[in-house]
This record gives sequence, C-alpha cells and structure tokens, in this order.
Amino acid sequence: MLSNANSPIIDLRTADEYISGHLVHATNIPLAEIDQCWHELPPKQTPLDLCVNQNDLQQAEQLFSSQHYPINNIFIAQQLDQSQLQQGTESRRLWLANPLLEQHIDRIKTHTRTKQPIAFDIGCGSGRDSVFLAIHGFQVKAIDNNHLALQRLTHFAKRWSVEVDQIALDCEADPDTLADLIKKHSPQLIIQSRYLHRPLLDIYREHLPSGSMIAVHTFFKEAAKFGKPRNPTFLLERNELAEKFHDWIILLDEVYSLNDGRPLSLFLAKNP
Repeated sequence: MLSNANSPIIDLRTADEYISGHLVHATNIPLAEIDQCWHELPPKQTPLDLCVNQNDLQQAEQLFSSQHYPINNIFIAQQLDQSQLQQGTESRRLWLANPLLEQHIDRIKTHTRTKQPIAFDIGCGSGRDSVFLAIHGFQVKAIDNNHLALQRLTHFAKRWSVEVDQIALDCEADPDTLADLIKKHSPQLIIQSRYLHRPLLDIYREHLPSGSMIAVHTFFKEAAKFGKPRNPTFLLERNELAEKFHDWIILLDEVYSLNDGRPLSLFLAKNP
C-alpha cells in the first residue's frame, strides 16, 4: 500500500540487499533494472531520496538527473545505522493505477460474482491498471498491440509478484478476435483507460454477459482546450457513455480533472 511518508525513497540496491535491511517506507528498484521501471516512479520533477551502494553513487546521480528527478538526499548504504533499518520485502508503491480504479476498486469488487473474476485491460500500455487489478485478486488479461509495452508489463508483473496474461492484439484492426475472447472468457470487468475507439463500445454491449461491467476513464472534448488529445475522434461528449449504456445499471458517472484542467470520465456500468 502507499505510505504516508512525504519523500519517496528509492533504494537502488539488489533485492537481497534490500531485504536484509532498508529504510522505512523505501521502494526497492535495483539499479540494474531501473531502465525498465521508470513508469513505477512518481511524475518527473518529483523530488526523491536515493539509497545506493557507494560504488553506484555517480551512476545513480547521472541517471536520475537525465530523467529530470531532483534529488533531495542520498543515503550511502554502507553508512546507514543498521539498528534503524527494517528487514523484509515490503516496498512502498509509488505508482498509481487510473483514478477510477484507485478510488473505486471496492465498489467494483462488490459487483463481481466470483472470488477471482476475469478482467480485460484494453489498451493496457505498460500495465499499471493490469497489475493493480491483479494485486486486488482479478485474473487479468492485458491486451495491447504494442509488443514493447507488453514486454515491460512482463517485468512489471514479476516485480509485484502477480500473474498477468498478456495478449498481443490490435483491437481496432481485429475486433472479431476481441469479440471471440469476450465470448470465450466472459470477463466480469473490461477497463479502458485514456483510450477511445467507439466501435469497441458496441462490442462490449453486444458480447459482455449479464452481470459484467465496463469501466471507462478517458478524456472529454473539453480537454482540447488545455492540451492533448485534440482530435475529437478520441474525445468523449458529456453524457455520451450514459446514453450508450442507457439500459445498463450505471454505477458511477463522474468527472475527474487533472491538475492541468483536462477532464476525464469516471464511468462504470453493469450489464443487468
């Protein structure tokens, strides 16, 4: 779970070194793996503390500077007071799933029918939503046409000790295969975050079984006033989802605004 500690501490030592003793509220990302893990860190320009072995100090400083992370403090592992360290694998989670999941996962889980429900993450990218759902007990099928993103997800899921089934599929070019997957696996949840291809909504309506849910977190057209995306093809109209799923049970229909003002949907509906 996320800690209440104010300053993220990134411990860049190996997993074994971290387990043997680390600072409270630290996050373990071994230096050798950092290039695959930048998506697990807070947004760039977030001040960080680092814990490193003496021999890795210069490399660590250069890497984090190149990624535009200001460093508040650097703790040299060999100089730490061992009596102030804690042992074990617990590692602070710094990354976040989309706000719909972070804020409403308990509501979603109350509407599932089985203990380990199947969830589809459409356009999963690097997989934060997929891993988050897996942590919360879902059997996740992460779907994307970006093979590099799926490779990062393999590493990401392993780091968080969860299983995520990855499916390389271009849902826009091959919607029939997506429909077949829905019919085969009967997912209880389909999540679609920061991605909009309207024909997919029709596929969900037609093929999701009774009792299953669709969750959509993507930009409204007003977002174009503040930045990307600007193409109306990728922007929702207000009430568009409620009208599309008018005969479903709407569990959530709210607006979430980013710090830059761009509004996104928090939409959750259940097939009756």
